[in-house]
Amino acid sequence: MKRLNDLVNNQLAKSVKSYDRLSNSVYKLLHLNKKKHNLWVVVRQQQLTLMTDNPYLGTQLRYQQDNIREALNREYLLELKKSKVKIVPPTASREIIKEERFVISEQTGKTLESIANMIEDKELSESLRQLGQKNSKS
Repeated sequence: MKRLNDLVNNQLAKSVKSYDRLSNSVYKLLHLNKKKHNLWVVVRQQQLTLMTDNPYLGTQLRYQQDNIREALNREYLLELKKSKVKIVPPTASREIIKEERFVISEQTGKTLESIANMIEDKELSESLRQLGQKNSKS
């Protein structure tokens, strides 16, 4: 039976790691959040290619592409001559985790319910009760 390391192409693994390092450097250089922005860096034949799925980020990259190329040349001792920016279509939408906007403690829920008992307006008192019950479970 073959070992896991025998099944992985070493050249491919090294290439992926070097591209990750370059991408991390560009994220750091531009102060970008990895969770919000997708950015891929490819180097081939002394040409730097910056790819993103966000057109607004693509515009910023176009303005900064020469500075990015020079910074990568200095940091990694590369001899990149040209740079270009490509905007790639997004592959899939990100799953958005819906979170509660605010959380009401149990004590606050009880306070809202006691206030609702004192209010004569039935709709307002019912709304306060629902608000107190909905978030006190969290």
